[in-house]
Amino acid sequence: PMKALENFQLLSNNPGFTPYMENCEKQSIMNAYICQEEYLGLLMFESMDYDRFDRASQPIYVAMQGTDINNKLNAFKDHNWDGFYNTQERLQRFPSLVYGPKGAVYDITYTGSPAENQTYKLMAMNKKVGVTVRIAYPSSE
Repeated sequence: PMKALENFQLLSNNPGFTPYMENCEKQSIMNAYICQEEYLGLLMFESMDYDRFDRASQPIYVAMQGTDINNKLNAFKDHNWDGFYNTQERLQRFPSLVYGPKGAVYDITYTGSPAENQTYKLMAMNKKVGVTVRIAYPSSE
């Protein structure tokens, strides 16, 4: 049996993220990791462009510089229906787990066209969590 922990996080077995966390222990029976990380956060970003339901910019890769962390993200599921068929619309909103100690830099790589107008929000329990986000835009327009 496992010992009880006062503060911990339960993270999915994400091959692009959790194997690289130092304070995480794999729990094969749960297909998850139990972690005691001080600098975990959720980076939520989304397109604010007029075509945010029509444009396919995914998958998107969120990679932390200097590490092997590379999280692959997909758009939210289409839940709308047009008669018998779904509408083929997906909200371009992406939540990414991030590790944000001082100096953390993340490169966001789009496989489709990135939005011109985007919002970003970093959420974390620890107020010291912070990241620098870099996006390579294919044109300077």
